Amino acid sequence: MKTKIASYLLSSALAASLTLLNHTALANPDLGENNWAWGKDDVLGAGNLMTANSIKAALMAVESGQIIELSHDVAMGAPHISPIQTPYVMTLSRTSKNMEGFLRDNMGATNDIGFYLERIEMTTHVSTHIDALGHVTIAAELYNGLDREQAASDTGLNHNGIDKSPPFIATGILIDVAAYKGVDNLEPGYAITPADLQGALKQQGTSIPKGAIVYIHTGWGKNFTAKPQHYAHTGPGIGLAASKWLASKNVVAIGADNMALEVTPGEDSKVVFPVHQHLLVKQGIYIIENVKTDELAAKKRYQTTTIMLPTKFRGATGTPLRIIALY
Repeated sequence: MKTKIASYLLSSALAASLTLLNHTALANPDLGENNWAWGKDDVLGAGNLMTANSIKAALMAVESGQIIELSHDVAMGAPHISPIQTPYVMTLSRTSKNMEGFLRDNMGATNDIGFYLERIEMTTHVSTHIDALGHVTIAAELYNGLDREQAASDTGLNHNGIDKSPPFIATGILIDVAAYKGVDNLEPGYAITPADLQGALKQQGTSIPKGAIVYIHTGWGKNFTAKPQHYAHTGPGIGLAASKWLASKNVVAIGADNMALEVTPGEDSKVVFPVHQHLLVKQGIYIIENVKTDELAAKKRYQTTTIMLPTKFRGATGTPLRIIALY
């Protein structure tokens, strides 16, 4: 009897240990090694890969002077992930008529001058936008080993805010995974693999140079305006293995025509946004979301020159972004 009890207890303990190990593996996926290669005080991350020579080369590659817009409008009704994000709201705080009266009555204006002013309530992660390196943590750690107790305050990020990001002028590479798979758009929940990226690049005859900004076309962007909340809460995107493969190419930033860059829902329903953790915290690679890639894909412009200038909201975790591709 004692032997049976001992055996039962041993089996129970082993089962509990395996369950704990499995839970730990799920909760803490392999995010790879830290790539904090630019010194303990660095705040640029992969932005360091853009040099005077690489910027000059990217600009010299422009031949026709044609521009393709890669940004959606920042507008009421833009997709947002509820309840994590709040909706974008803009109202006029001053109209031409009431301002004209105010200026006449309070400032003695004799000319018929009126103007409009707006008030905006928003998260900086609205419409086409870029994530600051300080946007995400792994436990208490931010990019470059910063601890969240010192890295942020009630008024914003102290170190890795979007105001610290560089201006971006680089080679832009489009990877049209939808075309490679022979579909208009990938299905929601489809996790893009390294094989998908490699196959699409081979089909296009395109390679990824060091210091490039990569855009992934899934076709999901057609839902940005048509079905904004459906678009926001699900979609195809890169899986963790694809994130690691792209990082190995020494890219500056990665964007896609979806809400989160990575696949939604995730490859494991209990692991939330691991690609964000891998790219932002571990690699210092910037994430660009809601990129308007449809025109690039339609024109088969797989290599262009990207220019994007993040607004310097001091301490902010991101900013809406205007991106242009030149060729």
